[in-house]
Amino acid sequence: MTSDSGQKTSAAEQELYRRYEREQALVQEELLRLAKREREAASEALNTALQRERNNTNEERQRAAQLAMELQGREAELKRQEAFYKEQLGRIERKNAEIYKLTSEQYQEAATKAEEWIKRRNTDPVCASLQSEILKCYQENKHEVLKCSELAKEYQRCVSAAQKELLVNSG
Repeated sequence: MTSDSGQKTSAAEQELYRRYEREQALVQEELLRLAKREREAASEALNTALQRERNNTNEERQRAAQLAMELQGREAELKRQEAFYKEQLGRIERKNAEIYKLTSEQYQEAATKAEEWIKRRNTDPVCASLQSEILKCYQENKHEVLKCSELAKEYQRCVSAAQKELLVNSG
């Protein structure tokens, strides 16, 4: 009976061992399925992230292109405004030169009339050096007559001072 019970034990052990191997194989299969699902999920997440990155890159390219177009438009507008203001400045300078010429002519005319009304005196010219400097400045700066404004102011002050002195001395 001992050998009979030994065979039963051995058969039971073999049965247990086979069951163990089957369960081990099932566990291995389950682990392989889980690993496969995890790889698929990771691959899907990676593909989603790559697609999102591509979309972001495309959006950034489109935004950069849009900003470049806006910049070109603004640069064109600035060039247009620059041309407009240069033209306006040219008109103002021409107008200023015309006014100066007219004023000079009126001054000369008034001076001539005044000389006819007032008896002639033997006097030296008033502020002659400033007058020649201002005329020279206007000739040298025909298109930028505002550069001569300080000389013109100085000339006016000189003439006013000479008039006051003349009034004080002759009055």
